[in-house]
Amino acid sequence: MSDETLENTETPETPESTEPQYVIPDESSAWSLAERIAWHILEKKGEDVLVLDLRGRSDVCDFFVVASGKTNTQVQAIARHVNNELAAVGQKPKGIEGQDQGRWSLLDYFDVVVHVFVEEAREYFQIERLWSDGMRLDVTPEWYQDEAVKARHPEVNFFQGGDPAVQG
Repeated sequence: MSDETLENTETPETPESTEPQYVIPDESSAWSLAERIAWHILEKKGEDVLVLDLRGRSDVCDFFVVASGKTNTQVQAIARHVNNELAAVGQKPKGIEGQDQGRWSLLDYFDVVVHVFVEEAREYFQIERLWSDGMRLDVTPEWYQDEAVKARHPEVNFFQGGDPAVQG
């Protein structure tokens, strides 16, 4: 062998990513359901509402919708309201957990899983931190004033009976 050092000046080829690139909002039925669930949570004064995009990160579902209520009773009311509103349009959950206790209610709609916590339980479980590598969208009532949102949900009158603080 020679004492000469051979340098490789070629840049190694890297395969293009084959993973889909997701964006929110999008036109998927799962996103539409998550967006509608977030609205129904806001109708019952749920707080700190967010949607976590888990596509490509979880085999369980595409989105988590996470929110807080101030009391066990409010958490129960929010979960019951979401369930009732979606049942009225033919969306039945695969499962409901924690409805009786009220500290944490979970509604499983296959592609979308809803978590409603009392504030202390949400701080304890820190779902947002556990899934921090996914996209996150904080949802406020103002989100539903956008014309694109209204176009995705022509059957919903977002501010009739909704949050009076944002009605114009």
